[in-house]
Amino acid sequence: MKRLAGYIVMCLLLVVCSCNGTQRVDPLRRSRVDGLNKEAFVNRYRNPERCIDCSRQALEYIHDSLPRYVDGELRALNNMAFAYFLTSNYAEANQMLDMVEKKLERGSEKVEMRNGDIERVIGQLLRARLLQRNCQIADSYRLLYDIGRSKVLERNGDNLLYNYAQTEYYITLLTLNFNYRNGKEQDVMSTIDEVERRRAGLKVDYAEDMALNYAIAYGLQSAGESLRALDYCDQNFEILQRLEHMRVPDDTVSAFCLYNYANTLQMTATIRKSLPGTIKPDSVLALYDEARRCFFEYGDPYQMLGGVTSTARYALLIGDTAFAHDVLHEWQSLRGTWTPFAAPKMELGYFDILIRSNIARSPDENRRWYEHRYELQDYIARNEEEDFALQNSLLMAQRRSRLMTIFTIALSALMVTLAVLAVLLWRNALRLRREKRQLEVAKRRDVERIANVETCLSVMRHDVSPFIGYLRNPHLPAELRDEVLSQLLRTFDNIKSWTSLSIPSGLAFSASRFLLQEVFDDVSRQVISPKKGVTLDFETTEAMVWGDRLLVTIMLRNLVNNALQHTEEGCVRVAGQESGDFVELTVKDSGVGMSEEQCENLFRADRPSGDHGFGLILCRYIVKKHDDNTRRGCRIWVESEEGRGTEMHVLLSKS
Repeated sequence: MKRLAGYIVMCLLLVVCSCNGTQRVDPLRRSRVDGLNKEAFVNRYRNPERCIDCSRQALEYIHDSLPRYVDGELRALNNMAFAYFLTSNYAEANQMLDMVEKKLERGSEKVEMRNGDIERVIGQLLRARLLQRNCQIADSYRLLYDIGRSKVLERNGDNLLYNYAQTEYYITLLTLNFNYRNGKEQDVMSTIDEVERRRAGLKVDYAEDMALNYAIAYGLQSAGESLRALDYCDQNFEILQRLEHMRVPDDTVSAFCLYNYANTLQMTATIRKSLPGTIKPDSVLALYDEARRCFFEYGDPYQMLGGVTSTARYALLIGDTAFAHDVLHEWQSLRGTWTPFAAPKMELGYFDILIRSNIARSPDENRRWYEHRYELQDYIARNEEEDFALQNSLLMAQRRSRLMTIFTIALSALMVTLAVLAVLLWRNALRLRREKRQLEVAKRRDVERIANVETCLSVMRHDVSPFIGYLRNPHLPAELRDEVLSQLLRTFDNIKSWTSLSIPSGLAFSASRFLLQEVFDDVSRQVISPKKGVTLDFETTEAMVWGDRLLVTIMLRNLVNNALQHTEEGCVRVAGQESGDFVELTVKDSGVGMSEEQCENLFRADRPSGDHGFGLILCRYIVKKHDDNTRRGCRIWVESEEGRGTEMHVLLSKS
């Protein structure tokens, strides 16, 4: 059963894998394709025909056994395209590059492809070189511009394929700048500086090192840095010497990289002829001729024509006309293998030498050479105009991009500044609002303080005036005088309590939880003895109150004194009982009572209500102080009818 379950799991995994997008490539079969592609890549310079043959074998094997191995197919196609380029078979090279693009356009197929982006760039770089040779400079530069903007070359810096693509990018960029850009020294020198900085990481093989050395030397020589250019040529010769000591399995060392060896010879001759000093013209001519013979051995018609042109031009320059004629006649015998306009710049130089050499066998032949030269000049001029227009448009685009960048940065800085200002204004507004509230609170306190002072003075005048009138009476009995003095002292005591409560720096609110019975006991000892016929009764209570015990004592004492003052006979009862979250304190008398209007104005300092005076106003403030500190709804109110007595009620918090 366990084995059966294992088989079922394996089958399910196979089904999932077969339905899961990308198909995996057999590693053993893939290794055979990779081996063929590697051999093709190694032979791309020293044996282009072998490169083409290995690439074709790889493509056939992929077609028969690995139709999903797109990476291997792209590598083989790019190898073949490069080999065709080195043999000036431009039609075949373009065909291979078209196949690369078509294969990448079908990238939506479920295949294993990891190197599609970099292989596309490698193909585009070779396409740019083909366009350069055909003098289609605008299209070539546009390709390089797009490659630079794609940022593909900035990925996977340690990958060999990416190093190869980066090296080819610099070679192509330097060639484009100098061959077709009238030696833009500033742009080229910045490119060379960048190459020299990154050179240590661009490791591919000896052939690629020599190709990059040649491109740098060509750029330096065109920019007037001849001695530095000669150093890079010497580096190539040193590479060839190392290979000779390594006993590379080939007929000659130069055969390993005959293409770059010949290019370096030709570049050395060009540099030496420009150096001041005692360099013998014959030695320079020998270098040119040796490069020409190497190009003929290599078999690339483009380089063969370049070798013929440069050798014949220098021979004419030093007066060796016979040697120049021999070189030109040798090339004319092979003329039928060359396609016109395959390399217009090279063709133009060739016809210039033909005309200057005076080897025309007839006026008609000389006329035909002039016609070809004018056609080439016209073709090149049209392409250079297009290139000039492209450069202007790209320059304008770069300027616009730079301006947009500056504008974006400035706008961002402005937005940040505005945001900071907004935050500062917001914080300042909050501060001003807070200060305004504080000022309003202070103002209310000042107004209240002023009102308290006015109230104090008003009530003092109201309460004290009768007592002063009594005391001025010389016939006032001693017993009544003592009563008046006692009442006057009680009034001043209330004023003292009032000022302590109404001035912020005065008596503080000291909260605690206390037994109401203790307040009853204190008040019973402090109040004035009741009148004859009036009794004072404190009911026993076990209620607990949360508040300021001293203030509650002052309040109850005033309520009791006020009730005794307005009761001629009967009883004043003081009681306290719990009512939910509150303790209700009641002072009930059997006095004369009050009208409805008197009850409404009883606790208003601006409308004194008869003889009740200052004490009740003080009681109201004490209750308010408790409510401000407890936020529980403490309050004071009165219930009264004329002739039936008065009840004062106070709600205080239990906790």
